[in-house]
Amino acid sequence: MTDKAAAKLPIESQVIASSPTRGRVVGLDGIRGLGCLAVVVGHVGEFYTPETHSKAFLDVLGLALILFFVLSGFLLFLPYVRKLTKPDAAMPDTRQYFLHRVFRVFPGYLAIFLLANFVFQAVYVENPITQVPGSGDGTGMITDPGKLLANLTLMQTYIPDYVQTGINPSWSLTLEIAFYLSLPLLGVLVFALRGRVNMHPLKLALVAPAILLAIAYAGRLLTPYVYSHVNVHNYEPPASGYMPDIWLQNWGPNLAAVFSRSFLTNADLFAYGMLAAILFVAIEQAVISRRAAKWIHRVDILLLPVFGVLTIALLQAENAFGYAALGIVSALFIVLVILPLSWGTPSWLARGLDWKPFYFVGLISMSVYLWHYPVLLLLGRFDLNAGDSWGGMLQNMGVVTVVTLVLSTITYYAVEKPGLDLAKKFRKR
Repeated sequence: MTDKAAAKLPIESQVIASSPTRGRVVGLDGIRGLGCLAVVVGHVGEFYTPETHSKAFLDVLGLALILFFVLSGFLLFLPYVRKLTKPDAAMPDTRQYFLHRVFRVFPGYLAIFLLANFVFQAVYVENPITQVPGSGDGTGMITDPGKLLANLTLMQTYIPDYVQTGINPSWSLTLEIAFYLSLPLLGVLVFALRGRVNMHPLKLALVAPAILLAIAYAGRLLTPYVYSHVNVHNYEPPASGYMPDIWLQNWGPNLAAVFSRSFLTNADLFAYGMLAAILFVAIEQAVISRRAAKWIHRVDILLLPVFGVLTIALLQAENAFGYAALGIVSALFIVLVILPLSWGTPSWLARGLDWKPFYFVGLISMSVYLWHYPVLLLLGRFDLNAGDSWGGMLQNMGVVTVVTLVLSTITYYAVEKPGLDLAKKFRKR
């Protein structure tokens, strides 16, 4: 599973940090790093140079966030699948799992939120969709006790008036936590079935992602009904005038946005990664032959552009299943990278993604993801942003990326890594 080239890299890894297993799947840190950079430059371009950003067809970059959900599904479900296939079939330690999840998310998030809110005062006090696009309106320091508590606990996405406040991309951490809570429950179910049902363990493992797919697809089918019964205009319109309803329904201060950002409509994004984990273990354990695995790999290459085109079409049509298609594309890409590793063949793509700069950004990716928006807001506050041109777009992206990487390196080594090391000490005990 682990390429020899990985031995030259430090043992540190967000792939290890994101999974109870001690093994490192080569290439996934690089995927995380590239995805994180795509989100950063996508947000900066969309915020400060929307016309040039659109001309460059960079609108899809911000959607690279979906890749993180699929990666979580793969990495966190992988130990469950491996344990399920063993003769004793003992479920991974739930206490250690939750301990690791808490130390993975909250030390870094709390440190960055507190600095961004109280020191830099560069968080959203009000929902950004209700503000003038590309401005710093509605930003500052959160002092309201309820809103502050909601952001400190990552619960703001469940409260209509607080949606997208704070470090607004942090809504994704709220969704991740929902998956973290669901996985042990799904594990209890499949491990209970393991002792009662005469079925191959890998087939039983399919029950878990199937449940998440059913939840999300039901939620997506209900989305138009929810949108039609929620008043999305319960706010003072921005000075810039009209705001498309689809934006308000997805990101505004209303119940429709709460539903759209919830696990009820996005659980399938984790399920695609879980299915990839089952496939990985099936090939790794020779349940699927090497010859068949190579055919799967070829089919995967063919399916990537097909689902890529489908994703673009669904997103342009503002279809609720656009994100689902993008989740499938993300899973297909992950499979493309890791599949040769499952039958023991070095993967040139995995090695390329393990290039040290990509690897390092993947290592500090959570800090990068959280820091880039406060940095983006500060760029405009101090009139350091360039105009809406090709040069201006590149300049803005460069400044925000460099400053974000510096701050993220500091918070990773000062806060995140010590927290992860502490979790490891508890695990050893």
